[in-house]
Amino acid sequence: MQLSKTWQQVAVGLSIAAMVGSVSGCGPLASGANAVPSVKYLADTSAVTEESTTPSTDAGAAEPVAEGGVGSIKGRVVFDGAFTPLPPLFAKGAATKDPSVCGAEAIPDQRIVVNDGGLANVFVYLEKAPKGSKTPEIPGPIEFDQKTCIFLPHALVMRTKQVVTVFNDDAAAHNTHTYPKKSSPFNSVVQPNDRVGVPLKYDQVEKEPVSVGCDIHPWMQAYHLPLDHTFAAVSKDDGTFEIKDLPAGKHEFKVWHEVGKMLEKSFVVTVKPGDNEVTIKVAASKLGK
Repeated sequence: MQLSKTWQQVAVGLSIAAMVGSVSGCGPLASGANAVPSVKYLADTSAVTEESTTPSTDAGAAEPVAEGGVGSIKGRVVFDGAFTPLPPLFAKGAATKDPSVCGAEAIPDQRIVVNDGGLANVFVYLEKAPKGSKTPEIPGPIEFDQKTCIFLPHALVMRTKQVVTVFNDDAAAHNTHTYPKKSSPFNSVVQPNDRVGVPLKYDQVEKEPVSVGCDIHPWMQAYHLPLDHTFAAVSKDDGTFEIKDLPAGKHEFKVWHEVGKMLEKSFVVTVKPGDNEVTIKVAASKLGK
C-alpha cells in the first residue's frame, strides 16, 4: 500500500507539471531551478535562436554587429575637383568597325562620367556578408545588353550563380568576353538582334570587378562584380547609390572605380536602424585629373 501511494504522488506531480507547461506555452519542462521560463525569457531565446541559425561569415565589419535592427545606406559618390567631360571615343558615323551600326550615334567615353558633381559607375560593396545578415535566394535573370556598340549597363553587380542574360540590340554580331580571376571566362558570339539572349554565370566571388570586352569592337568595355551577398551597389549617373538591410553596426566598404581602381579599401560606415546618409568624396587626382 505504501508503494502504491508513492506512485500516486508521482503521477499527480507529473500532471501538475504538464498543466503548468501547457499554460506557459513552452511544452515539456526543463530540469533545473528555472524549469518554467518566463515570457520575457522566451522572447529573448527566440531572438538568439534566429540569429544563431542565420548563415554568417567573417564579414568586412569593423566590429561585431550591434543589436537593434537593420538600416539602409543612401549615399552619393562625389567627384572632388574640376571636371571637363571626356570627348566621345568616336563621333557619330566615325566608328572604325561596322560604322553603319556602331556609328548610328556618337560613342561616349564612359571611363569617367560626372553629372552635377556626382561620379557614376563606382562600385561600393562589402567583401563578405556581415555577421547576423540574411542572404536571400538567388534572384531571377538580369539583363546585360549591347546597343550601338556600347555595353548597357556599363557597371553591374550580380550574385554568384545568378543568370546574366546577354542580349544584342545591334544589327551586327558581338563577341562578349569576360576576364574573371576565379570563375571560368565567358567568351561567346552574340548574334545580331538577339533578343532571346545568351546566359552568363559567375560561379565564384570576385574581390574586384571583372573586365568585360568585345573582341570584335575593342572599344567596348564594361565591368561586372559577382558576390555571394546583396550588400553592394553601383553609383548612378548622378553619383547616388543605395544599399539596403544592413545589420546595425560598423561596416568596412570597398570603393572601386575602373580608372582609380581601389579608391578605398576600408570606408567605414556606422549603420543605425533606418536610413543613413553617406557621402564618398573622390579626389580628382585619384582619377588622374
